[in-house]
Amino acid sequence: MQKYSVLLRSKLPVLAAVAAILVILSLGTHTRGSLRAAWGKLQDYPMTPLFADTRTITHSIDCLLSGQDPYVVRTFDPWHRLYNYPPIWLEARYLGVTSRSSNFIGAMMAFTTVSALLLLFSARSWLSAIIIFFAVISRSVLFAVERGNTDQIIFSLLVLGLFLIDRQKNRLKPFFKGLLIVLLTVLKIYPVAAVVIFIRHRRGILKAVLTGTLSIAALVLTAGRRLPVLLGNTPRDSLLSFGAYPFFLALGEHTLRRTVAIIQAHNSTVQIGALLLGALAMLAGLACGDRLIRFLPPLDSDRARGCIAIAGLAIFCFAFVSGASYDYRLIFLLGALAYLVEDMNQGMSLNSLPAAVLIVLLLWKPSYLSSVGELSDGLVFIMASAWLGNSLLSRAKKEDTMSLRPEALKSI
Repeated sequence: MQKYSVLLRSKLPVLAAVAAILVILSLGTHTRGSLRAAWGKLQDYPMTPLFADTRTITHSIDCLLSGQDPYVVRTFDPWHRLYNYPPIWLEARYLGVTSRSSNFIGAMMAFTTVSALLLLFSARSWLSAIIIFFAVISRSVLFAVERGNTDQIIFSLLVLGLFLIDRQKNRLKPFFKGLLIVLLTVLKIYPVAAVVIFIRHRRGILKAVLTGTLSIAALVLTAGRRLPVLLGNTPRDSLLSFGAYPFFLALGEHTLRRTVAIIQAHNSTVQIGALLLGALAMLAGLACGDRLIRFLPPLDSDRARGCIAIAGLAIFCFAFVSGASYDYRLIFLLGALAYLVEDMNQGMSLNSLPAAVLIVLLLWKPSYLSSVGELSDGLVFIMASAWLGNSLLSRAKKEDTMSLRPEALKSI
């Protein structure tokens, strides 16, 4: 009984955050007369009807059932948007999903997100409880819920899947991890970045390359000729978003304004710049070694939370380099935040606190301070790249050195 009592107390910050959101929405609906107006207390630009991104799929199914192509026909969408998801989501029509299912599916997405957060976060002190509470009620997390975005499904499957895989036999774990990444990549492109969880030594690099190749192949096979179309239909925006495009755009506005026009005209330029910035940060993290570990604990891919943190950081970096992603994709940083909170729970020092606070501040990034917010995106991108470089590259280097040591002794 005491064990369950301790477990329940560790989950109270998540439960308290969910309760606070429900109370605010209930009171807001009562006082303001509508749920959309209530969401206005929590979000800058709530949309009507609710779960707008869920309706991208459900209304596109209506379009498909009518014999038309949602990739080119806008009339079925309430906001006249083109469909920009892989076609596999449209297979939900065989389960009876239509636009009438939108509210139910959006609510179920929110439920899976809460379930993943309960599994992911545990508080052992007042400080960790405060961090968890403010992360759960952050603008980025609520943005994902209010829009009913499918990133919630990807995030929840990643968390639940890796925790489940962690309970399997060691020899089966790589297979199931690879299978999970392939599945998530078929649903959306960016989870392919999670292959970095295999990078521990040279054989791990081969596993990462193989899994990445299979994932892209599965995406191409399932999306087919629709892949270039859905990429073209995906909007690039600097409002309510993060990534290389809004980051360098904000940087140009504060420095050389002539570069703004170049950035707006050439998206590949900012992607190359982000790749170079990330590579330099990774090399810096590798060079810093144990000095960086004092503030960013080494990521342990042998444990579920470590894998989730690595995958989430890699997905965030991939989304940043790709150009622009809406802020709801910042929920993948919650894995890294949970890892920092766990380090604070286990250790006596507060060395992980600055990084945890930085992530929470980014999750709370207000849209009316967009320039400042985009610069903070870049700071977290640099931190994430350095953290991955320090934890993955240095570990692979050490393990390869240890594996070569017996051969070196024999040669002597």
